[in-house]
Amino acid sequence: MSVSEGALTEARASATQVVWVAMAVALAVFAALQLASLRLVGSFEYPLDDVYIHLAVAEQIAAGNYGVNPGEVSSPASSPLYPLLLLPFAGTELQRMLPLLWNIVGLLASAALFGRILIQAGLQGWPAIATAAAAPLLLNMSGIAAIGMEHSLHMAASLAILSGLFDMVKTGRIGALLVVGIVLAPALRPEGLALSLLAAGAVALNGRWTAGIGLAVIGLAPQVAFAGFLAVLGLDPVPSSVLTKLGAGDSEASGLLSSISRNLSQVSGLALLALTALSLLAAVCAALARAREAAWIAFIAAMAGGAHLIAGKIGWLNRYEPYAIALVFAGVLAGLAPLAGRLRVVFAGGLVVASLALALQFVLLGLPLVVRNPLMIHLQQGQMARFAQDYAKAPVAVNDLGWVSWTSPNHVLDLWGLASSEARRIRLSDPAPGWGAPLAAAEGVRFAMIYDQWLGDAVGAEWVRLGTLSPDFETARMGIYRERGQAFVLGDYDVAFYATDPEAVPALAEALEEWAASLPGGARFEPAVAP
Repeated sequence: MSVSEGALTEARASATQVVWVAMAVALAVFAALQLASLRLVGSFEYPLDDVYIHLAVAEQIAAGNYGVNPGEVSSPASSPLYPLLLLPFAGTELQRMLPLLWNIVGLLASAALFGRILIQAGLQGWPAIATAAAAPLLLNMSGIAAIGMEHSLHMAASLAILSGLFDMVKTGRIGALLVVGIVLAPALRPEGLALSLLAAGAVALNGRWTAGIGLAVIGLAPQVAFAGFLAVLGLDPVPSSVLTKLGAGDSEASGLLSSISRNLSQVSGLALLALTALSLLAAVCAALARAREAAWIAFIAAMAGGAHLIAGKIGWLNRYEPYAIALVFAGVLAGLAPLAGRLRVVFAGGLVVASLALALQFVLLGLPLVVRNPLMIHLQQGQMARFAQDYAKAPVAVNDLGWVSWTSPNHVLDLWGLASSEARRIRLSDPAPGWGAPLAAAEGVRFAMIYDQWLGDAVGAEWVRLGTLSPDFETARMGIYRERGQAFVLGDYDVAFYATDPEAVPALAEALEEWAASLPGGARFEPAVAP
């Protein structure tokens, strides 16, 4: 074997090692999170109720409908593709495990692709291995995979685009990795469209105009097709879930200025600051880098980070921003390679500072939330679903849609508006008190389970308060978290139960008494009326 062949073999072995280290650490952290949560809850549960919205939509797709209620169309999910991935075993426990399976796939793909990008960026030896080992934590790969949503797959698609661009800029060839990433990113998340169009533009500007236009078309196709599909169903072309969040005025920051004003005083502000700093570093690296491929990658990463800062969201269990942070982190690494001397040291120092902010945000603050939050979902939304489906067995109004609607044989009225365009429009139009009563009456709803601080003005004048479901922190061995704040990501700790018709009070109160006796330790129901 020649010296050059030996060096090539050694380089390939080193690249493989980097990829495997990233995947192994990512999977180990993910397993640790699952085991810690399982020990706390006593059974498997996701950290967010939103997972069950996708499961409910998939269940209805399997039945020939689109939405969460039979015979009623709605668009409570913003991802065109993710509900389709959850179609098998609709309405069964096996289906409930599919988000876990797909997120393991997304996690391993994200880790492998990030390791590949490290090699493409020119990192070798222990710096590459150390970065690969730190990435699953610094970039929250394992954390977003544990959530069970489509964000892990979206990160993988985004990194596939960046890695594919590396190949294209260096060799001029457009590989399958780039094409698949450009299609999948917007099919998984609306934010993916920005990166797909940026990548298509980069291809065009590198002299491949026809290919660039073609890639832009296939990048636009998933979102355009989804909008057309919703319009054909008679719905708004933008999913109701997106419209609800845009008009909610909640703590999920949207846009750069609102992100700063809403998040700097919260722990999610660390992720915001890190993404801003990394985007600026990547932009400067792109301007200074003399190597063509490094300049292009840093530039595209900076633009993608800036797009998310302007139009994306930050926070809510740190699930929205990690894909963008991973992109700009990789972009800075690529841009550092051609720099030399003090300039490289200064920029590497900036990367270290951003990494410390990410470690504080994701590792010390974010991952404990991923472990704790399944307990609250189990004690709140899980028990609400049990009451609605096994005890009340009647149509219900809610503001948290997921668990209650999945496998439900009864109608679920979403007063928050994810699955009801009418409720969303009324709620966002500064309605008169009691606005929920006509909607409940029209849909035959007998009772409601809502957060009073969210929907207190929707309560009808004739509604009768039945009681309140609350966590019992001491019984749940979570006494140190009984104060409100950053202990959990939850709309509220207290769920108010109402009878929407006074005549339904006796039957509901009797059902509540039986259900309350079956509540797990850590949850309690305080009745407001006697059975």
